[in-house]
Amino acid sequence: MRSPKPMKISMAALALLFGSSVGAFAQATPTATAGPAVYSPGPMLPLMDGNFQYSLTGSEIVQFGNSYSGGGGTSSSSISSVSGNMQYTNSSSSHPFSMIYSGGVLFSNYSGRGVSTFQSVSASQGLIKGRWAMGVSDTLSFLPQTGTTGISGIPGVGDLGVSPILDPLAPNQTVLSNYGRQINNSVSGNISRQLTGRTSISGTGSYGILRFIDGVGFSSDQVSGQVGINHQLDRRSSIGLNAQYSAYSYGINSTSFQSRGLNLTYSRTLTKELSVQGSAGPQWTNSFLSLPIAGSGITTPVLVPSRLGLSASASLLYMHHHFNSSVIYSRGVNSGSGLQIGSVADTLSGQVGRGWGRDWSGSLSMSYARTTGLALPGTFTSVYGGAQVTRRLGQKFSAYMSYTAIQQSTPNSLLGLNAYNGLTHSIGVGVTFAPRRTRLNQF
Repeated sequence: MRSPKPMKISMAALALLFGSSVGAFAQATPTATAGPAVYSPGPMLPLMDGNFQYSLTGSEIVQFGNSYSGGGGTSSSSISSVSGNMQYTNSSSSHPFSMIYSGGVLFSNYSGRGVSTFQSVSASQGLIKGRWAMGVSDTLSFLPQTGTTGISGIPGVGDLGVSPILDPLAPNQTVLSNYGRQINNSVSGNISRQLTGRTSISGTGSYGILRFIDGVGFSSDQVSGQVGINHQLDRRSSIGLNAQYSAYSYGINSTSFQSRGLNLTYSRTLTKELSVQGSAGPQWTNSFLSLPIAGSGITTPVLVPSRLGLSASASLLYMHHHFNSSVIYSRGVNSGSGLQIGSVADTLSGQVGRGWGRDWSGSLSMSYARTTGLALPGTFTSVYGGAQVTRRLGQKFSAYMSYTAIQQSTPNSLLGLNAYNGLTHSIGVGVTFAPRRTRLNQF
């Protein structure tokens, strides 16, 4: 799902690796400046000096409720998991680099599922020189199901409290599919130029893919770009205007469509701990012919009329000592999550993290999405959320218990799709080993 402001990876990884819940939006206090653009760059490592940290977790997960197999009915299963997380940041102010990785193996006793793996990695490389800032980034995930809670997107593995690795311009999945391996990859680049002490211009471009290896959905490609201008009003506030363009295609035939938008943005730092951001504007989607695609529910060509809608996003972020919270809303057109030929989605997510002393921490997270197809009538409603409590056991170990609930309502007219339908519960317990962060030049 889109996030109007990406998390700061180093702080998110700290929260994950040391078992606290200071996670997803525990970033430096935002400031309303028109300084050099935030870089979002790629996998080249410019300096062999910086901070490196990792963690290893063993967990047991029990799932029960509606089956993810696509055949309906209820089921229960137990899953053993071995997972790890790794993060690196360098110390360069002119060539900043950061990378965060989450991956593991799941051993399930559910018939036909057996052993599966999950991987998520994001790397960014920047170049800041004078009035210019440039960067490239690559975000890749390989999952056995649609990602939901935690940095990995897998419920119960102990990483709740840190948001999934997301790229706002990557193909979004606001509809949950049934179990099946899927790949989501996005490569993007950006460049900005400081015009005056208060005004800057920027441009961003990206290419993303969504692939379903086991046929639970159909693949899509997305090309996106935007240009904008930002102006600082005062020490706390800034405004901006940006134009956006996205093109969506579906590989196995000539179905494709485009959307264009013009957004006015505003951000303000209310206090040292509290900040708000928002953007809104019209979004035009062109008329297109949706051709039949296996699994999409479309058996004859469908002419989709052009539409004028609203694109919007808003966020409220708060951080104070051991407490942090966030609320994020977004609305706009996306590729259709591999289950529809284009859709319009409203998403709302929130998170609260709290630490108690050195030994205890807790986290709550939730997400809601309402997704309506462009080519097929019908609306999906998806809700999921989780809670996790972590207890420090010593200098290098911690233990956790978590609970996750996932529910999706699929309209009767779309029950033939490979979309999940029903309610599933997951309960996880585990132990994490997390050494202290290490300077790479100490190896």
